[in-house]
Order: sequence, then structure tokens, then C-alpha cells
Amino acid sequence: MALAALTDDILSDIFLRLPEPADLVRTSAACVPFRRLITGRAFLRRFRALHPAPLLGFLDHNGFHPALPPHASAPAARAVSLAADFSFSFLPSSSTGRGWVVRDVRDGRVLLDRAPEDGGGEEPSVFFTEIAVCDPLHRRCVLLPPIPDDLAAAVDQPLRVEFDSWYEPFLNPGGCGDPEDEASFGVIWMARCKAKLVAFAFSSSTGEWRAVASLAWRDLMSAAGLPSRRPALYLRQYARGCFYWVMDLQQKLLVLDTGRMEFSIADLPPACHRRQIAIVEAGEGRVGIFALRDQVADGEVSLYYTVRQDNANGSGHWQVEKTIPLDPAFQHYIKGATERYILLLRCPEHLSSAGMHVSSSAEMEDLECFSMDVRTLQLERVCQLKHRILRAYIYNNFPPSLSPQSI
Repeated sequence: MALAALTDDILSDIFLRLPEPADLVRTSAACVPFRRLITGRAFLRRFRALHPAPLLGFLDHNGFHPALPPHASAPAARAVSLAADFSFSFLPSSSTGRGWVVRDVRDGRVLLDRAPEDGGGEEPSVFFTEIAVCDPLHRRCVLLPPIPDDLAAAVDQPLRVEFDSWYEPFLNPGGCGDPEDEASFGVIWMARCKAKLVAFAFSSSTGEWRAVASLAWRDLMSAAGLPSRRPALYLRQYARGCFYWVMDLQQKLLVLDTGRMEFSIADLPPACHRRQIAIVEAGEGRVGIFALRDQVADGEVSLYYTVRQDNANGSGHWQVEKTIPLDPAFQHYIKGATERYILLLRCPEHLSSAGMHVSSSAEMEDLECFSMDVRTLQLERVCQLKHRILRAYIYNNFPPSLSPQSI
């Protein structure tokens, strides 16, 4: 009895069960029909939905740092580091030496910006940078148009503070326009002005900016029972359709809901160190926060995990669900986070107590980065560093052959 032919639907169901993207790459090389099916956009969307992209490394001010053996993602990370251009040499150069700065990384795309061409003289009252969204794997980029004058007029006297927290461009997962178009993307530009918060959104589907949110500090702070002064904002993070910023000197979070494009204020868990948190997706529609617990009298060092438990009446509370012990011989720092991964930097206690002002490259080599999968709570060594980092942007994507051939 002859076997029934394997249709594309049957083959798709088989290929979707392959455990790793690397297995899919090898399968696509077997024959032309397999490759045609595997590289199709419809199949790749289904595969990515079932197999979240692995952490391949991170970017900081010194470039791309791939995950090294024995990290599980090391083979894929090596393939990406060889194929991609993380120096962004394909971006337009400047005759005045203006450099591009990484501002955000998401889904294999990198957002960079740089000072405008005419920004070298007297400091302008409003500082709108040039913005580019790049695919480093295929050396392609899209330069965003300037924010129109009628929208820019809403930005008055942005407050210039440390870490450029008065303005911030970042990628918007919920603003991609057509969900069937993998090449589409969204960007939000937010300004911390003297009297209000202002945000604009760009969609690659329309190629235009639009105003999406504006709220007076007076109204926002008073609604939360807080003084009306402008807080500094730190550590932008994203989970469950919302962006979060830690508010300086407050046990609070500023929240931007990307569905409604509205600002609000939420509580941080009690005794949570404001600069050492990671906001993640906790499953079942919940948001979780990992926070470092400072060393206490008994020498315990740990990362504790709290999850927001919402009640039927709309109220909620934070509940500690897990405590992950860490090596007490090291000081740990949270340097990056996505919905699924956390990036930890650790250094020997003697370097931390000295403010990490090391005197030799040999000492600096003691700096190590670890990733943690928030679903499995597994820690894996990513790489060793020879320099300090203020902020790292986690890079996760599939190997080059599985990425769409466009931005």
C-alpha cells in the first residue's frame, strides 16, 4: 500500500515541532521544497510564536557581546556575530563626526539616534535627534522623518538631566501597524517637559508621526497622591503591552499603556531597590518584578521574584513567589531585561567595595555577565567583560537565515 504524500500542511506540523531554530536551518538545507516552506512568512510567524527567540548576547557602548560556550545559545550567537554588522557601518556617516548611539533593541532590530546636523552651535531649546531603525543582520536601515513642526510645538522646555532622561526614543512592539507584515515597526518618542509628559508615535506602515499622549505633571502626580514636582525617570522596561520607568525618590513606576496610549502611576513592591529591578511577563496576563536583595547580616544574597496579583475589584498587591540565591562572594547588578530574560553583571566583592575603579585589565576580567530565563529561573554565563557597562540591551533573534530579508 502506497504511503500518502506529505502535504505542506503535514510538513509544517512536523517542522513546527523541531526544538531549536538551528534544527530548522539544517532542515531547510535538505531540499528546495523544504526551504521554500520553512522560509515562508506564514510558517515563520507560527514557529516564532511557539519558540520564543533565544538570548544571543547584548549590545552596550562597546558593541555586541555574543553568548559564549557553554551557554545554550552560543552556536546561534556565533552565527549572528559573524553575519551581522554591529558597527552599523551601513548607516549614513556625518561630515561633522556625529556618532550614532544605540537607544533600544527589540526583536532583532536596533534603534539608534544622533545629534542633528545643526545642533553643534548654541544648544537648542528642543533637541530632536535623527533616528534610525536597523536590521544589523542584513545591513539595512530606515531613517525616520523628522517630527513635524506642529507636533514638535507641544514640547516646551524639556528638562535636561543625567542619562538624557528628559527625552527618549524607543521601539514600540504594539505600534507595528499591519501584524501580518513582519517588516513593519513602531517607534515612540517621549519627552519629559517642564509642565507635562509628551509622547509621539511613528508607524512604518504610514511613514508618519502622530501625537499619542500628553499629560500635565500636576494631574498625573495629584491623582496618585504625590507632590506635583517632576520626577527623574530611569530604567525603561516593557511587559504585557506597557512601558515602565522607575520614578526617582518615589516607590513608584510611571506606566505608559501602549494600547490606550495613556500614562499612569503604579506601586513598586515594598522594600524594592529602585535601581535594581527587572520587569517581566509572569504568565496568565500578569506582570512580575525581579529585584536584587542587598547583602544582609547573615551574608545572604538573592534575587527575589514578586508577581502582581490583581483582585476582581481592580485593586491588587505584590506577592513574593520565588527567591533565587546568588553567590555571596560577588556583588550583582541588573543590567538589562526583556519580557523573558534578565542580564546580570557580577564582580568580586573587593571590586564593588572599591567602586569598581580597577587598576588592571586582569582585575577587570573578573567581571562576568549571566542571563536568566524567567520561566526556568536558570542562570547561564554569557561572557566575560573587560569594561564596565551602565546599560546593556539584550539581543534576541533567530539565526540569519530565519530573519526576514528586510527591516
